[in-house]
Amino acid sequence: MKILMINYEYPPLGGGGGVATQDIARELARRHTVHVLTSSATGAPKKESEADCDLTIFRARVLSRNAKSTASITSMLSFYPFGIAEGTKLVKKYGYDVINTMFAIPSGPTGVHLSKRHCIPHLLTIVGGDIYDPTKWYSPHRNPLLKPVVKRVLSKADRHTAISHDIERRARQFYKFDREIEVIPLGIKMPKFSPASREQLGLDINKQYAITVGRLVRRKDLPTLIRALHLLQRPELDLIVLGDGPELDNLKAIAQELGVSTQIQFRGFVPEELKYQLLTQSDVFALPSLHEGFGLVFIEAMHCGLPVVATTNGGQEDFLQDGKTGFMVASGDPLALKNALARVLDDSEWAARSGEENKRLAEQYSVENTALRYEELLIQTCSSYL
Repeated sequence: MKILMINYEYPPLGGGGGVATQDIARELARRHTVHVLTSSATGAPKKESEADCDLTIFRARVLSRNAKSTASITSMLSFYPFGIAEGTKLVKKYGYDVINTMFAIPSGPTGVHLSKRHCIPHLLTIVGGDIYDPTKWYSPHRNPLLKPVVKRVLSKADRHTAISHDIERRARQFYKFDREIEVIPLGIKMPKFSPASREQLGLDINKQYAITVGRLVRRKDLPTLIRALHLLQRPELDLIVLGDGPELDNLKAIAQELGVSTQIQFRGFVPEELKYQLLTQSDVFALPSLHEGFGLVFIEAMHCGLPVVATTNGGQEDFLQDGKTGFMVASGDPLALKNALARVLDDSEWAARSGEENKRLAEQYSVENTALRYEELLIQTCSSYL
């Protein structure tokens, strides 16, 4: 099969959605020809091929993309005309068998246009923020301009998949979509990294560490985590924050105001190996997001043997279990989050058992399994189009 995958974000741009596209593309490219159409990124070549598989990335020009972690509205809108222009050239040159678009918007309209214009079957993957984001005024589920666009993309795609049952439910709730949606969970490439001690990582052997990973955006609701740290009143506990984004200055200001700035390490984006080394040397993973489409970072933390403290609003409810994988609390409640963290930190034996169970559970969520599900669905999409 010749597969064209379309995602306006792809590493080094974006967050979990881009990383997931990359991992799935690499796995599919071991058995098929895979091309990825994405946005241009500063310092990244317009065309890039990977040596160990049949994968090529093509980057279309977009306007006003100044940050790796977040996209401007202008850059998302401009992906449509520039993506169509670049995609048309690719379709004419390579003749794809199937298109897989990640995100109903801003990628979806490009995928729909190329599919209908060139009679190529189209699989749409619904990811999360493309149909629902409670923190953005322009979230499509309540925006009168974007909601019809999402509905049209949903109606014009030939097959549909969502990354969690939460996203499937929201597609039906907000867009009245009644066709089949196959839920295919995301997965990670099981990491290989050299172990590192706390001393090697600059951590104190006498402290406890909570850790969180992700883009510093409003949806992650890290102010609630900082307030929970303040409520804990534990000078022996530090918080490690991995990631960057537009909320960084605000988070630092909140930490300073609450008097816990000396207990927080803002480390920014770090290499994958260092991320996993820090995860394995921490005591608990915490992320109080207002919503997650799936939450790959939870799987990464579980793979490292960490109990997870999370909120109950999102795709993570497909695999996190309160009292087993860690604890789940209502979003926006620092006191509940504080109590959940205390329960983990005060019972090291329970935390160790939870961490071991999480390791076993995380093995089910491999990118190899995800790619096999996608491969099957892509073949079905091609067959049903004939």
